[in-house]
Amino acid sequence: MQVDGGRIRVPGFGWMTVRRRGGDPYANGEPVSAVLKREGGKWTAVVCYRVPAVECSDNGHVVGVDMNAGQIATSDRRIFPAPDARRLHARVRRYRKQLARQRRGSRRRDRTRQRLARTTRRIAMKRHDWHHRTSRALANTAGTVVIEDLNTAGMTRSAKGTVEEPGRNVRQKAGLNRVILETGWGGLRRMLEYKARRVVAVDPAYTSRTCASCVVVDAGSRKRRDRFECVACCHADHADLNAAANILALVTGASARGGCRGNGPVNREINRRAA
Repeated sequence: MQVDGGRIRVPGFGWMTVRRRGGDPYANGEPVSAVLKREGGKWTAVVCYRVPAVECSDNGHVVGVDMNAGQIATSDRRIFPAPDARRLHARVRRYRKQLARQRRGSRRRDRTRQRLARTTRRIAMKRHDWHHRTSRALANTAGTVVIEDLNTAGMTRSAKGTVEEPGRNVRQKAGLNRVILETGWGGLRRMLEYKARRVVAVDPAYTSRTCASCVVVDAGSRKRRDRFECVACCHADHADLNAAANILALVTGASARGGCRGNGPVNREINRRAA
């Protein structure tokens, strides 16, 4: 396929106009390749440009990021809530029930299937847009971003168990798994790795139970999901903001925080520079 300004030439169809929201982001760039794909009944052209390399600057700031279900928090006391898609999820459930009732091969079932595909695509695009905006805000704030090295696959494993040893709180665990996957920790991390100057992944063990003030580790300090009240020094804070401060301390080298890291985390540092 050929690209010429705001037009793209598709073999068998000829030249077609490309609609870009916000205009051409690389007006001076050279188009290298283009891929045409269809998602949710809509055609999208993905155009790759050759642009000059941009060197990521390091402003010397370091920020810790705590990834939670439905939101993330930073050590500079910012909370980025994930987009609210409850109405879209309710629509998805309604369409799936309609599909189960409708006759296969019917036109009504085909319309419902198309509506379901469009709705799921809207949910994915809202999450994708949030990842881009949040990762850009973090990369602009700090040259070094400290994140948790989370095992998402293990954390979202089903709690059903076996027939001999059935699991407990299966429905509650399934709901938590859905929220974790909808937040998209992996997608946010991938964007940070190529936008930020330096990304450091640390072992998150005990960061949510450790007091950021006196570094005492106690599970009883988590009074509620979003509330942290230290049982030793009575330090009170938002639980995610307290955990973000502990994540930052794992990299800044505060020796007084050794109690929350055990034998020491296995840090994995990722350097990303625009090439």
